[in-house]
Amino acid sequence: MLAMGAAALAPPLLAATPPQDLEPLERALVLSGGGARGAYEAGVINALAAWGKIPDGSALAPYEIVCGTSIGALNGWFVATGQYSKLHDLWYGISGHDIMRAKPRYEDVRDPQSGLLNRAVSAVSLVGLTRNQRGLLQSEPVYDWIVANVDPNVPLVMPLVWATTNLQQQRPEYFYVRPANVGADLPQRVVAALKLTLGPHTVVREATPDILHRAIFASAAIPIAFDPVMMPDVDGNLNAYCDGGVASNSPVGIAHAVAHAADVVLLDPALDADEAYKNAVEIAFGVFGTMQRKILEVEMRNTYFQSIGKRALTGLTPAELGRTTRTMGITAQYMQSLPETSLRYIRPKDVLPVGVAGFNDEVGIGKTYRAGWEDTGTLGFSDYDWQTFQL
Repeated sequence: MLAMGAAALAPPLLAATPPQDLEPLERALVLSGGGARGAYEAGVINALAAWGKIPDGSALAPYEIVCGTSIGALNGWFVATGQYSKLHDLWYGISGHDIMRAKPRYEDVRDPQSGLLNRAVSAVSLVGLTRNQRGLLQSEPVYDWIVANVDPNVPLVMPLVWATTNLQQQRPEYFYVRPANVGADLPQRVVAALKLTLGPHTVVREATPDILHRAIFASAAIPIAFDPVMMPDVDGNLNAYCDGGVASNSPVGIAHAVAHAADVVLLDPALDADEAYKNAVEIAFGVFGTMQRKILEVEMRNTYFQSIGKRALTGLTPAELGRTTRTMGITAQYMQSLPETSLRYIRPKDVLPVGVAGFNDEVGIGKTYRAGWEDTGTLGFSDYDWQTFQL
């Protein structure tokens, strides 16, 4: 099956093979999406910085690049800029900013003290989402918070790549930023490598200062919760963008494309299927979560088996490789061009004590942050194995 899939994809992809002098980076850090549960990632990051004695303004060794989606893209900014203390302070202070605000017409649905009649009227008005409303929550508080805390003038200490979804074009798009004095080949490396592993029409763009805040917010703009973010596409046309988790909530594919090894921070434990869905919105988010878990499984398994195939070919003698190439043709050429990436992951043992939208939950965020810190010390990163990994 793998050979058949590779054979079907190989001809257009081989043209995107990165130049041979562009060696993969050594290790990538992958930060998943998950809203307020991103406090767990912050705990992991700061534990790694503390135990590695890495000060603010320095790269988080041994990582050479950080890849993120949604809240992982935002956390990734502070890793890429070496702002570990600020990351800690922002998470412990975010509950005081009330960034998750319902639009006025939906306030009564959230407030259990508003009275049954008012809640019923607001619930009926939810139908307006199909006519003239595109999201339940106000975008301005979140966007303003990003603008206030993500300063494009802060020097980067490592590259950051993150995923968004272009709704107009119905495709994922990837943005990057990089330090001014290193990684000059990053655009070429990322574009060529992602086109090889994710497809020849993959769009990779620099997040220039004029679109940086919108590009980060777009990655976190959960469908139904937020209005899409309007932003120029690669051709300059105004397009609607939303959550990068639509295509890749844990962007393992990015790390696979550019690094020999990747450490993945997941925000959900293995699934405990006891959820009771009470309304259409909860069902929609349940469907979204199912899709994200499946994409994660596919990305991790693809990385795992492609790497096994690459290692197998690398271990052949020249004569054996020649026979394999003659027998397998374009499939062998494709497998030779693939990167080889070892995967590790860390994930919570139990469901985290804060909801995806729980940015106002000071207690839950604190417990979630501490869980990330403690798990880094007690669990650490586990080697990925497709036979034992559970969604």
